[in-house]
Amino acid sequence: MDAMKGPGGCFALLALLPLAAVSAGAPARALEDVVSVGSFSLGVAGYIEGRVIVSGETQSWEDGGLGKVRYGSTSGARVLARAEGALVLEPKFGFDWSGTVVLSANDQQRTGADVTEAFLQYKPVPTHEVGFKAKLGAFFPPISQENNGIAWTSPYTITSSAINSWVGEELKTIGGEGTLFHRGADMEVSLTGAIHGANDPTGTLLAWRGWSFNDRETGFFDRLQLAQIRIIKPPTGKLSTQAATEKPFHEIDNRYGYYVGLTADHDTYGKVSVLWYDNRADDHGFVKAQWAWRTKFLSVGYKTQLPGDVDLIAQYMTGSTTVITIPKPTGPIVYTDYWSAYALVSKEWGNNRISARGEYFATKDKDRFADNNNEHGMALTLAYIYRPSANQRLTIELLNVSSRRPERVFMGLPAHAFETQTQASYRFFF
Repeated sequence: MDAMKGPGGCFALLALLPLAAVSAGAPARALEDVVSVGSFSLGVAGYIEGRVIVSGETQSWEDGGLGKVRYGSTSGARVLARAEGALVLEPKFGFDWSGTVVLSANDQQRTGADVTEAFLQYKPVPTHEVGFKAKLGAFFPPISQENNGIAWTSPYTITSSAINSWVGEELKTIGGEGTLFHRGADMEVSLTGAIHGANDPTGTLLAWRGWSFNDRETGFFDRLQLAQIRIIKPPTGKLSTQAATEKPFHEIDNRYGYYVGLTADHDTYGKVSVLWYDNRADDHGFVKAQWAWRTKFLSVGYKTQLPGDVDLIAQYMTGSTTVITIPKPTGPIVYTDYWSAYALVSKEWGNNRISARGEYFATKDKDRFADNNNEHGMALTLAYIYRPSANQRLTIELLNVSSRRPERVFMGLPAHAFETQTQASYRFFF
């Protein structure tokens, strides 16, 4: 898989597209058993994708800038060709136990192939109205209302909302999660709780970069690029000992975090989900050039179907993150509040789907130190999907982001950024 690193590796992936097309034979989200021995079976699914992007003129955060979109440039708009893929393995051990391993490959991650999820799941068939299920391993917390496709992709757009872009970047449950649910005549209510570790740097990006828009989930071996803003820029930055990249899945303080969530899913009125998250990090912790950030938030989501078979998804998140909490009046070295909200509508007919998403995002700098982490902005995403067959998907997407972040001025950039990113994606599922 090392051949898939870098731009040249993208075209290596493209060369595999015909193989994926030949193997496509099951619905895009189904895992076809390729091995079955007694009570054991192994399901395999995935996708390979070729993509053309017209990037904007702002340097992407992926390249060490403060741009909001996944692809950018410092020398004007440009056309890029990229490829990526994912492989999902699902071993089943009888009726109650199963596992999931998700591998990803793209030219922006640190290694040619990486693991984005790996967990064991216990899900017995409920014998009464009350049931229980559990996970153990590494997986995304149950926050996203959008990303319910294979390998945590979205069936509505290429690019995730700001909220779920951040979930894909910095959040991972590395621990255990249990869900107790009750199914009534027309509604299911579930209560979820989890204990997790190795997520102490969560919040780094929201404070020092702000929100972003992308569809790349961070793997276990990946690193996330940080712009050299004043507070971390050597040798004068207050926190210049911070590495130039973030290692998001890192245990620093040997303290466990948790989240609790409540969901009500009504057959007629839709699904409401509420989740409280707290990583309980000791924000004085510092190991291997990575700070522990105390990060907590509330997420509220709603999903339903409107008249005319129009899907509606809405989500809101608000929280805070700190580093080095010290007594007032000095206060924490970094203290940033953040919030974002979006609404998405989508209509599917025949082999077509069209989606539109509007959102607002902001951060507020509440500390007294030199970095200015204030930010606010709006984004609009329009996407058209055409499926020539059950296992192929063409998506054309337009993303426009307008944002203001004063810290850009200290990097020689305008405080306001207006970014447009256009993508065309052809995805083969297998």
